[in-house]
Parts: sequence; C-alpha cells; structure tokens
Amino acid sequence: MHTTMEPTERPALALLAGSDEGAAALARLAVAEDWKFTTAATPARALRALRGDGAPDVVLVAPGGGCLTPWTELCRTVKFDRRSSHTVVLFLLPPDQGDRCGDVLNAGADDCTSAAAPPHEFIARVAKALRARDVGAFADDADTVIAALANAIEGKDHYTCGHVERVGAYAVQIGRAAGVDFRGLAALKVGGVVHDIGKIGIPDQILNKPGRLTDEEMAVMRRHPVIGYDILKSLRSFADVLPIVRWHHERPNGTGYPDGLRGDQVPLLARITAVADVFDALTTDRPYRKALPTDRCRAILSESAAAGDLDDRLVATLLRIIDDGADAMAAGIVTAPAA
Repeated sequence: MHTTMEPTERPALALLAGSDEGAAALARLAVAEDWKFTTAATPARALRALRGDGAPDVVLVAPGGGCLTPWTELCRTVKFDRRSSHTVVLFLLPPDQGDRCGDVLNAGADDCTSAAAPPHEFIARVAKALRARDVGAFADDADTVIAALANAIEGKDHYTCGHVERVGAYAVQIGRAAGVDFRGLAALKVGGVVHDIGKIGIPDQILNKPGRLTDEEMAVMRRHPVIGYDILKSLRSFADVLPIVRWHHERPNGTGYPDGLRGDQVPLLARITAVADVFDALTTDRPYRKALPTDRCRAILSESAAAGDLDDRLVATLLRIIDDGADAMAAGIVTAPAA
C-alpha cells in the first residue's frame, strides 16, 4: 500500500544499507514509495556513499541476521562527522534482535523499529525523523553562531589557537574509553568548543598577559565559567553542555571554582573536560612557558591526580590512551571505529 507523505517529509535521496535480504526489503519499500535511492551491502560501502557526491539525507539500515556491531559503529561515524551529522539514520531490526534497539539508539540513530512492523509505520517514522531534523536545523543555526563566537574569542590569543577543538577531541577520546554514551560524547565534543566562551568578558590584558597573573587578575579570570554559563543557559540545545561550561575548573579535592564542588559533586563530563583541558595546556605553548615534554606532562598529570586536582581514574584513562599509541590524541583528531 502506498503511503502519502508531504514533500518536505520525503527523503530527497535514501541510502539503503544492509544484508542482501534486509536491503531487498528496504528496496521494495522505497520503490513502493517512489523514493530515489542507492544501496550498500556493507558498512564500508555505505560510508563511501556518504562521503561521495550527492550524499543521501536518509540512511535506512537493515542488518538482517548478521552481526549488528559494524552497523552501529557506522551510525556513530555518521553522527559524529560534521559533514554527515544531520543525516537521518533509521534501523529496521529483525524480530530476534528487537532487544538491541537500545544499542542502536545509543549509537546515535534517530529511530529504530522491527522488520515485522507494517510498512506504513516505518514510513511514518521516516517522516517524523525528517521533521525533527528540519526543526533541529533552526537550533543548529544558533549553535553555529555560538561556536563561531567561541572560536573568535580564542582567536584573540594566538597561544591557544586550536585549543577548544583539541580539548573537545581529547575529551571525546577519554569519554569513549570511560564508557560514556553517545549523548555524553556529543556534549563533550561541543563542550570542548564552548567551555571557555565566558572569556568574552575577560579583558585582553589579562587573557594575554605574558606571565603569572596577580591574585586580583586571577579573581577576574575565574569569573569566566559563570559568564559562559549565563550566556548559554537560555539555549535548550546547550542543556547537556552547561555543566561542562560552569564546572570544568572544579576539582575533586574541592579547591576549584566557581562553586567549590567536591568529588562526585563535579559532573563526570566536567571532570573529563578538566583532564582534557589540563592535558592540552601542558602540551602547548603558553604566554608564560613553552610546551612541556611528554614525560613531564605525564608526571604533572599523575601528581595532580594524586593531589585530587584531577580525577585519578580519568587521568589513568588518558595515560592508557597515550600508552596505547593513540595518534589521534596527539593530532587532536576524534577517530571513529572502522566501519
């Protein structure tokens, strides 16, 4: 039965990805709905289609009875890449994998349903996901402005060029290793970009002072987390990021600022960002010193963990990542598992 959809709810181009059996079922559905579509039998082929010209705006995944993990990793890759993060991803799971829907949604999929569901239900889910994407585009415009503002603020200080992107990348790497879910990882990525946005309210002569700050200057500098929090708190799309912005300078031993939180009072994502922030500060040139060698950075991180200035478990996680030779850490690049 053909299900009528409004023009704005119909995918301009759909990518049907999955096993032969699953893709065939999707193809029959797409033909019945007069969709334009391409197919991909493997996650690797699907990723190539997404990176090519005329990339699809919807990816429909029907993995069939095979292993689900490569397809969920494909979904993570799609959703974490800035070029394809707005691509709608829906899964059509076989009945015997119905209990895996949570895994699919945690990987960032927009929706998930059973292959046994009637076709009109799946079509309705596609339409709903497309509407949600269009509504989200308006919020993303605000997010883009905020991110541009954050980068403009950073641009005032050549010593921290690239700092916010690196902090976001390091935080995501640590978060992944610590078992943070997709939503948390997305917040870490954005939080890295905007964590210092409150520095817009800090005078340039303090931001760029070539030496240690006085107590009075440090008191002014310590206002930036609250300033950033106040800038973003009215934007619903930044709700998950607010704890990072306000509390990335809090410390497990209670010596941080602005609220003097202690231990687990400091949210996990803020503790992760604090470790990433310190790591980047140690490994880059600053107005008051040159970048430190790796051995010295490791020693300082370990000392800070022992003193309770940083979360000891998260510092240990970061050191393991470094020991494992994660080139992406050194390059400041967030990598996704191979599809």
